[in-house]
Amino acid sequence: MRHLKKTLEVEINKYEKPIKEIIGKSISKVNYFELDYGEPAWDENDFHSLDYGIEIMTSDKSTFYFIWDRKYAQFDIKFQKGSILSEFGSENNSKKYNVTNNEKWTELIDTKIIKIESSWSYFNHSNDKKRNYFPQDVRIDFENGKEIWISALEIIDNKELGMKDHLTIVFDKKIASKFNIGIRNFDL
Repeated sequence: MRHLKKTLEVEINKYEKPIKEIIGKSISKVNYFELDYGEPAWDENDFHSLDYGIEIMTSDKSTFYFIWDRKYAQFDIKFQKGSILSEFGSENNSKKYNVTNNEKWTELIDTKIIKIESSWSYFNHSNDKKRNYFPQDVRIDFENGKEIWISALEIIDNKELGMKDHLTIVFDKKIASKFNIGIRNFDL
């Protein structure tokens, strides 16, 4: 069991290392990418709901993105430096929305990022007791005391559905708690 904990700690640190590159930077621009429904479908008032991903530009002109992926589980969170467009094949039917001036983002723009932490979850196959761990959420803390959560889940009818081909962005700790976002469901 001790070996498993050490292996998982190493994997979490390996996962978080590139994300922590944005600590000390500030966000200057935010774009959302989702399927083109003819009009934006991401604004759910209490949170933002994306069927694909978020691209962040920092004040030093670097670009980073979060998308749902399937490296660790059927659906988890991928973080990458560079343009989100590198993820699209030749058929790109997504729509880009610049949300930099959205009220949820305005108090975070040009504010230094001071901490980043991932929350991992696990699943078992029905006939197996082995735990399969994956990054479910990422929390970003800002110098002004604000924080956001990016989660590989979808909220439908006021219920969270984990491990989805979806990202939910939450800007309030109470909303994150309500939907069990950022809560580790195991001990290391």
